[in-house]
This record gives sequence, structure tokens and C-alpha cells, in this order.
Amino acid sequence: MDRRWTEDDEKSAFDDLLSARAPSRGALSNVLEDYELKSLQSEHAAEQYAVHHETSKRTPAGWKDPKQKIQAEISQTVHHVQDAFNVLKERGVLHQTEYAANIPAAVHGAPKTAEESKESLERLRRMGAFEAQDFDNTDNDVERETTLNRDHLDYLVEESWRWLLSFLIGVSMGLLAFLVDIVLQRLNSFKFGAVRSVVSNHGGFWAPYMVWLCFTMGYAALSAYLVTSFAPLGAGSGIPEIKTYLNGVHIKGLLGLKTLVVKMFSVTLSMAGGLIAGKEGPFIHAGGIVGGGWASMGSRTVTELLQRFGYKKEAKVPHKYGGYFRNDADHRDFVGIGTAAGVSCSFAAPIGGLLLSIEEGASFYSTSLFWRGFLATCTGVCTLHFLAQFHEKPSEIFDARFGIRRDLGLYDDSIALYGSRFWYYIWELPIYVIVGCVAGALGGIFIKLNIHFTAFRAKYIPSSNRWRRFGEVVFVAWLVATAWFLVTYHSPCQPLPSKEQLSYYESSGEDQDIYAGVSGFDSRGLKFFPQLWCKSTEFNPNGQLFFNPLVQSMRMIVHFGETLPEKITPEHIIGSGLLFIWALCIFCGMLFCFGIGAATGLFIPSLALGASWGRIIGMFVRYAVGPHVAISLPAYAAVGAAAQLGGVTRMTLSITVLVMEGTGALQLVVPMMLAVFMAKIVGDAVGMGVYDLHIKIRGAPVLLEAALESHQRMVSDKLSVGELMTTQMTALEPIMLVSKLETVLKRCAHQAFPITSEVEKAFAANDSFPLHGVIKRTQVLRMLKHRIGLFVHDGMSPWPPASARIPRSQEERIELLDKLEQFPLKIRAKEEQESILRGLTDDERHMYIDLRPFMQRTPFLVHANASLSRTYRLFRTMGLHHVFVGPPKPMVMGVITRKDVTEENAELALGMKANKGLIPAAATPTGGGIKDVPFFPYAPYTPQTEMSVTGASFSQKRVQLPPVMEENQHNEGEETVDDNEMMAEFWS
Repeated sequence: MDRRWTEDDEKSAFDDLLSARAPSRGALSNVLEDYELKSLQSEHAAEQYAVHHETSKRTPAGWKDPKQKIQAEISQTVHHVQDAFNVLKERGVLHQTEYAANIPAAVHGAPKTAEESKESLERLRRMGAFEAQDFDNTDNDVERETTLNRDHLDYLVEESWRWLLSFLIGVSMGLLAFLVDIVLQRLNSFKFGAVRSVVSNHGGFWAPYMVWLCFTMGYAALSAYLVTSFAPLGAGSGIPEIKTYLNGVHIKGLLGLKTLVVKMFSVTLSMAGGLIAGKEGPFIHAGGIVGGGWASMGSRTVTELLQRFGYKKEAKVPHKYGGYFRNDADHRDFVGIGTAAGVSCSFAAPIGGLLLSIEEGASFYSTSLFWRGFLATCTGVCTLHFLAQFHEKPSEIFDARFGIRRDLGLYDDSIALYGSRFWYYIWELPIYVIVGCVAGALGGIFIKLNIHFTAFRAKYIPSSNRWRRFGEVVFVAWLVATAWFLVTYHSPCQPLPSKEQLSYYESSGEDQDIYAGVSGFDSRGLKFFPQLWCKSTEFNPNGQLFFNPLVQSMRMIVHFGETLPEKITPEHIIGSGLLFIWALCIFCGMLFCFGIGAATGLFIPSLALGASWGRIIGMFVRYAVGPHVAISLPAYAAVGAAAQLGGVTRMTLSITVLVMEGTGALQLVVPMMLAVFMAKIVGDAVGMGVYDLHIKIRGAPVLLEAALESHQRMVSDKLSVGELMTTQMTALEPIMLVSKLETVLKRCAHQAFPITSEVEKAFAANDSFPLHGVIKRTQVLRMLKHRIGLFVHDGMSPWPPASARIPRSQEERIELLDKLEQFPLKIRAKEEQESILRGLTDDERHMYIDLRPFMQRTPFLVHANASLSRTYRLFRTMGLHHVFVGPPKPMVMGVITRKDVTEENAELALGMKANKGLIPAAATPTGGGIKDVPFFPYAPYTPQTEMSVTGASFSQKRVQLPPVMEENQHNEGEETVDDNEMMAEFWS
């Protein structure tokens, strides 16, 4: 709603802005409302949150009076100086200067200047475009009743499906990786083959150049068109978005089937079009989509497509055939497994892919997730290798040797002689440390420059303007293609090595073509020595790098010549001048290509950049020590590649393992670890990693690990929850009119509502209120969509019990939960709410809706005086959307210890419960009563024993629990066993 201001309104609002009021509706709401008063000195609105360094008049408590300060500045009409550090502003990182001596330690962590306050305020403003997820498992009456009636076989079936789906995720990603490799090989072969043919038949510059442009720009244009027209989220690598999702932030359309299809086609075309891109990042995104799709066992995209043809049913598998995991927590876990399988298949490195998923992606780690991810990565790589071998030589599939080809290798392991090509001396370790420092500095420079490119795109090529995005991709494709062609065309010709050495150089064979991304030999039958414009006895040295797919050029830099016996002096090595030109072109190409409107990854370009300058450093070392000491140039290239990727992404362990698996450089584990570690240290000193930076720029409310963020700990340790909480809440009644519920949904945008019988007290923000539970907006909309919980009532007689809305049979309960499941057809509140509410009839609006059986009975709650750091850990560890704040002195009715929740103690308690006949009627076997339940011989204690079997020390005697009165009190004469009555009888 537009706000119209008068002069009196402005004065009143500005006075309120300066007042040190307590937050009544949440600190975040107050901060943003204050900041949005643009006509009221927005610079001063930001300044009130800053702790200044300059000396000024201070109050006796040591604080500056913000009102006096601002009034003095207004009277002097001092205009605010524009922020000179635009890079830091775009990064969203506070300045790292020290606090002045006169600033109390109690406020260290607060913004030091108005510029820093504006940075934080702008990030908070951007956070409004994101919606947080809730990974807390639903614990309502219907779920509890359904879980109570699940037998041991159902749990075994569910666990079996977890492993089966992990296996299927791996197979799916292996198949997808194979298809992308095959298509990429064909597209590249068409392009390079056509240019070779034109050069051979016509020569010259313009004819080959135009053919080269037609292929490269055509591929890139099609890639951009798919992304900009059908799935904008298919652009880029997708790693920042996947990290954001796994951290607990929802991004609409991120995991859709349409995004997957566009992503795979786009990255294939981008690489074939010569853009400086790799497939590894997009495969992480694709793996997340595949993992989430298998977990949902259905598809919203397919459902919408079928509905266009008149098919009304939803495209999802029934619950008994694998639909066990349609909740946010399980969906997140399978997405994490999919990301591990995706990166593993893209690198053909199962261990490194799993470690990368844990190190970079998963915010919620568990041993079970690790095991199932291990199965998925192993299965995926095995599937890829099998299909690749079957494609090359189907008749020899059972006789073929597996495991001898590497995704980043140029030759088979059987002839590559890695043991004799990768080594290092102890005195080289300091040099490798320097390599890591260079990689970190270079990665920091790249990220700083990328900030400027990102700001330029945001201003002149916004994502909302798809034709500008499309035009940028085509222009960049032309720029890269022209630069690569010019370097190749102006290359001097060199004589071919001798036939003896040529046989070693060219011994990779056709089996490696699928990993190289290109197939075919030139007219002389050579693959690694392109002839192009040279004579038949010569070759084009620049074409070895610039007239090849990017990944193949990177392999050439690391592995070329590894098959030569150690006693033979190589007649040809890639020169340092060519490597320097290559590194410069790759660096510039990365700047232009990262962030354009096409699917592009950063892993392979970073590896190629690091391998080139790493090999240059090796050449300098070889020149410095002289010919009497053998220096391993492939070792410097491999270590430089790993360090450069670490300097850009700030990953460590996973990068080391990935490069070792991909290149076969297992002997270099120590120098590689040192270099990668130093790259991270130096890079972190310069700024954030590229993926974390882009998450910050977009404003996603990502909660990083507190142990890794000293600044975050410094701030949160000095605040309590009560200083940030919202006290004015929009609550719902346990039972309310549908029309009243409709009004509430329309008038606010909250994603969750507390349930209480005292809604006025909840909105008044001046007192605590009884909390019966909480329910999400999406859950309410699903109930209205399927007319669940609606009933007719006169409003005078007693309410029916909550159990009246719960089906009596397990099949009916599962069918009911199936309608309330969020996946695969997740309710989109902003888009679907209006149509759902419009579909209600007048009679239905006069009905009541019972929220009690469907609300979360046990939401998380913290004390108002709890530290913010404690609550931060709760949010990040549990993946919560919200936490309620209770009074400092809550009522207590018991205590439970670690030993009480052990499996052994729970088994005994369950046995005692069964022996005392305290099983609800709905849980008894069909046709039987409570007395028909057999005796369970594992209850070795009586209710008069100490507090627990494990001997907890809080109490030496059990006491009877007082009955808890809830809104779902049963009617008189109702023969339903209440949980509280059962527990009281259990301990009596």
C-alpha cells in the first residue's frame, strides 16, 4: 500500500525513528520500516545503528545520544558521502577495521559506520524475496496416530526404500552423465571436423572463421534461449542456489523437472559452444533435482503437462510403492545425496564427490546420509563407466578392463606411468606453499573483479530482461570464439616429433574420446598435433590448447607426454609463452562467462587456469635448479589446478580428493593439501568464496556454521532472544469459522500461525498467552483445498473432540496424510491461495474448521533471556522456520536425561505400557481388545522403582503427572483413552 506523508507525519515518524523503543513487532520489521522512510533522511536512518569512531559528547553510560547526534548533523546540513567501497558494498561484507579504544567491548560487532549499516539494511531488504523452509518433522495428532499403528514390517520397508532410492539416484545420474558426454562429443566433433575440413579444402582466414562462428554462436545462442525462455534458474552453475536450499531457504522452481531438462541441454550446448564453462557445477544442481524427484516419487511438471491434455490425476506414486519421503526433511536429505552423485559422475570420482557434498553443500550431516550417499556415488560412477565402455566396444564388455580411465586423464592408467611422472622433493614443499598463496590471491582477484561484472549485469542486463540476457550470451560467445580462433590462426608452425616419440604421444586410443569431449583424427591420423594451416610434417602448437575442448586442453597441460619412457628426452613440450597466453585468456573468459544467462560451471575453468600457471612455475623451478635435477612439471600443473580451484571456491578436502582421483596424482597428496590449504587462508584474507559471495549478494538468509564465523559469534553472544523477538503475532483459534480464517489469510503474509484460544492477547503484544500448537499456511491451504476438517456446528453446543477428525482405520489415515503432503505438488501460497479461497462456497464459509488434529503440537520454544547464539545453533542444527519465545520462568512438570531417551530404556517403557493395558483402542489388533494384547517379557521394574532403569539422579521417586487440560477435552461419556490419562495411570 502506498503511504502519503504530511509534514506532521514526517516529524512524528522521524521522532519515532530516533526513540530508543523496545521492539514490539520484531526488530527486523522495525529496522526495515525505519530504513524505508526515504524522505526522512535515509542516511540517518542507517546511522542510528552504527557505532562511530570519532569522539563526541557521550552520555554517562558511555553511549552517544543518537538523537542529539542526528539533530546536530541536520542543523549543519551535512550531506552523507557516497560509499567509496562499492566492492565491499556488493559483497555485503563489513569492513575489517578495528574498533576504537573508546568503543565498549559490549558493542563490538555492531556496524562501525553508516556505510556498514546500509550494507546490512540492504541485505535485509533483499531477504524479503526469500522464504525460509521448516525441516522440523510434523508432529500432529494424525501423524502420531498413524505412526502408532505402524508395524515393524512397515519400518523395514521404509528403510529398504531409502537404500533403493539412493541406488536409483546413482544409476540415474550415471545415465545422465553418459548422455551428456555422448551428445557433447558429437557436437564438438561436428564443429571441429567442419572447421578442419574447410581449412584443408579452402585454407585462408574468413571461410574457417565463419564456420567456426556459426557453430560456436549457434550452440551458445540455443543454450541461452533455453534458459532465458523456459527456466531462468537453469543459468549459472546452480551451486549457490543448492547451498541455499540445503541450508533451509526455499527457491521456487529450483528443483523442477523443467529446470533439470533445460540445465542439461544448456550446459552441453555451452561447452560445445566454446564458452569457458564446465559441467561439474550444473551436475551438482542436476543431482539435487534428481534426488528430490526420486524422494517425491512424483512430478509437478508432469502433472501440469498431463492436465493440459485433460488428465486430472496427479503424477505421483502411491505411498506403498515408495512414497514415504514426502516431507521437507527427507526431501532435503535425498537432494543432498543427489548432489553427491552429480559431482561424482561429472568427475568420475565417487569419494571426492561425496566429500564435496558434505563440505560445501550439506548443512545437516548424518551418518545415515553419508552411507546412502556413498552408495549413490559408487553406483553412479559404475553406471557411467559401464555405459561408456559398452558404447565404445559392446562386444567386449565382459573382457574390458575397468578403472584404468580417469575423467581428467589423457591416457589409460596402464600406459600413463603416473608413478614415474608425479613426484616432489622435500625442498619443494615451500614452493608448493607459494603456489597455494598465488592461487588464493588470484582467486581473490577474480572474485573482486566478478563483483564488478555482477553489478554491471544487475544494472544493465537484469535477469528480468531475457533478450538482453540472450544477447549477452551471444556476444560473449562471439568474443571467446574470435579470441580463440585468432590465437590459433596466428600460431607459428613447428615440426612434428620423431615417429618413435609420436607413437608414445598418440597412444591414448579411441576409448578416451567420451571423456575428452571430442572424437576424430586429422588427415594424418593424429589427435594431439593439429595440422590446420601447417604442412603435413608440421603442426600448430597453439591449436593444441586453443583448438580443443576446454577440458581436453586442461588434460593436455597436466598429462601430455606422460607415456614417454623416463630415459627419453621429449622433443616437444607445451611452451611457457603459450601457457601464459592460455592462462590470461582463461582468466578473462571466466570473468565474462561466470554469471551469464546460460548453464556454466566454474570447476573446469579454474582447474585449467591453475594447471597452466602451475606448470609455468614448474618451468621456472626447472630453469633455476638446472638440468641435473629432474623436476616434475605434471606435478606442478596438478597442484596448481587443485590450489586454484580451492582459491576460487574455498573448498579444501574435497578438492584435494577430486583432483587426485581425476588425475591419478596420488603421490602428490601432501603438496596438494598444503597448497589448497594456503589458497584458502590467503583467499579468506582477501574476501569470501565465490559461491558464498553470490549468496550474500542475493540476500538469502543463509545461516553459516557458527564455529566458522567469529564475527557472527561475537554479535550473537551479546544479544538475547528477547531483544530480537516479535511480540505481536497473528494467531488462529483451534476451531474457527472458515470465513474468519479466510480473512486472516488474506490480510497477512505470515507462513506459520500459532494456535491459541486467546488470539487477542497474542496480537496485543503485551502479555504471554497459552500456546496450543502451530500450523503452517501451506497446511491450512491444503485443508481448505481438500475440505479437510470442515464441519457444521451451531456455535453453542460443546465442541467435538479432536479425535473425531481422525480416521479410524490406518488406510484412511494414510489417505488423509497423502492429501496433506507437501511433495511433489507443493502448495505455492502466493500463486494458489487466491484460487483456493475463491473456490470456497458460501455454505462452506459458514462452516467451522478444526485445526487441532493437524497442528504441530510440540513446536520449539526458548526462554526470552536465552542468548541469541544458543537460538542460532538451534535454528541451524534443526533447520527451523520459527521458534517461539516463552517467559523466563516457565512451568515445569518433569525432567528427562540422556539415559532416559536411550533405546533400551524406551523399549522397557513401551513394554510396561503394553503390559498395563494402556494401548489406545485405535491401536489394538482388528477384532481384539486391550486384554487380548500378549504379555511383553521385558519390563524388569515396577512403577514404584526409581526414576528410570538407568538410575537418573534428578528424582528418587516417581510422581503422578497432573492431567493437562487442552482444548480437545472429550465429551462426557466418550470412551476414548486420553494420552494424559494413560501417562498418569502408567506412573501410578
